[in-house]
Amino acid sequence: MRRNRIIWLTLYILSLIAISFYGGAVSFGAFIVLTCVPVISAFYILLVMIFFRIYQKLEGRNVVANHRTEFYFTLQNESLISFAGIRVTFYSGYSTIDGLDDRAEYELAPHSGIRKQTGLICRYRGEYEVGIKTIIVTDMFRLIMISYRNKEPLRVRVRPDTVILSSLKSEADIITSARDSGVDITEPDVLVRKYVPGDDRRMIHWKATAASAELMVRNRIGLYRSGVAIIMDPRRITEDAAMYIPIENKMLEEAIALTLYYCSRNVRIGFMSRDITADIDNMDGFESFYESMCAFDFDDETDISAFWNDVLYCASVADKTGVYYLTHILDEQTDSFIKKIASGGRAVTVILTSDEGDISSFGSENIIRIGTDDDLKEVLE
Repeated sequence: MRRNRIIWLTLYILSLIAISFYGGAVSFGAFIVLTCVPVISAFYILLVMIFFRIYQKLEGRNVVANHRTEFYFTLQNESLISFAGIRVTFYSGYSTIDGLDDRAEYELAPHSGIRKQTGLICRYRGEYEVGIKTIIVTDMFRLIMISYRNKEPLRVRVRPDTVILSSLKSEADIITSARDSGVDITEPDVLVRKYVPGDDRRMIHWKATAASAELMVRNRIGLYRSGVAIIMDPRRITEDAAMYIPIENKMLEEAIALTLYYCSRNVRIGFMSRDITADIDNMDGFESFYESMCAFDFDDETDISAFWNDVLYCASVADKTGVYYLTHILDEQTDSFIKKIASGGRAVTVILTSDEGDISSFGSENIIRIGTDDDLKEVLE
């Protein structure tokens, strides 16, 4: 394009010189033609901006982070002239498009269109724009290029990914004997006694009953099995979406993955964050929890001291043997709060979602750092 502009400018200057020194029909004709070239180019670009249309569509109602979704778009020429030299660029900060190069140029005949089918992968949970971002139009003489934003962007609400963990490095520290059936809160010992009206019939020991010819039940004198608490820091520290969307997406992935891991192993989970307190002990409870995570909003006006105080007096946290604290901020104030939780003899694992910062100076023993682009399986398993 730069070369074409130089050629046109050179010819235009030469035509002016010819008119000034020689005159004649040829000189004036060349001058008029060269003068009209940029006018024609500008008029062509104006026509494209008026009559060029984009239609976009995502297959399916729910878009899940890191999962491929079918994506369709159509480039349509609704004018009476052909369009050429048209490019489209895509939103790339939070999503990727499979198999399409935004350097490709398209040609469209009058009243025709080009339809493309490909896949779109949204990287983060949240609500943002995807698909075609800008249209770049170049005239037929390649003198003028203009770029303008798509007037009808495709906005999607992306649900967080569900990462299935097969094991946890921190499991031995966080919980040793918190497994439960999801119904009974104690583990029965082998000792049996005679059945008393009102006893739970599920506790009947049939072998002992057959041997003694009397109804015998297991004696419920076992230890209390409480489970795991997951606390998620609800703060948003910046209004810059480019910074907070990746962090919040990863924290939600962590909360969902940990909850699913323990829930699938019949371990009771107590979850707490801003406006959400949940006790989960089965997969039905997990489904409800996942929906609440899809709708969860972090808040830059959270009173963290008040939140921490609520955590310390929350029954869903107080009766748990192990605690996961999910945060993206690790400072002296946070470290002090973590020590308060651990003072009751609980095992506490801090999962810090951050790409930078020194954590060696903090007293919390078990800190796991996870970057915004890290694979949870590689870090936690």
